[in-house]
Amino acid sequence: MNIKKLLLPISLLFSTTGCVGIGPNATYYMGTTSFHYDPSYSPYMVKLNGSEIGGGGGGMNTSPVKIGLQEITWKDSKTGEIHSAKNQVIITKEQLKGQKYLAAHLYPDDTVEVMTSNNWPNPTEKGTKWLNQLKNNR
Repeated sequence: MNIKKLLLPISLLFSTTGCVGIGPNATYYMGTTSFHYDPSYSPYMVKLNGSEIGGGGGGMNTSPVKIGLQEITWKDSKTGEIHSAKNQVIITKEQLKGQKYLAAHLYPDDTVEVMTSNNWPNPTEKGTKWLNQLKNNR
């Protein structure tokens, strides 16, 4: 069999697969974590589109991240209640391009802010202020 005839279907398969990763449903694999700013409970099972991500800023997972509208959920460690982002969280290709880490910031009003970076993620100033205010009002 001619080697060119053998390689043609294989090369077409790989080029098609590569296009799937570039399109609107592209999946990026990144280090993921979350930060929580409500002292009344600890979250667990923080998920981004059904995939568990790390927590507390210290735990890190490698998770699939897709472009577009995100579903972010987490559970209350005291009650098991499931929380979900009350705001629309949308991730753009520009946010992910060339970045290594994604952090989901879970605020006390159940809104979520997603930030990407090349360095280990840190808590947000907004979240830290909110956490300190809630701790001082106890």
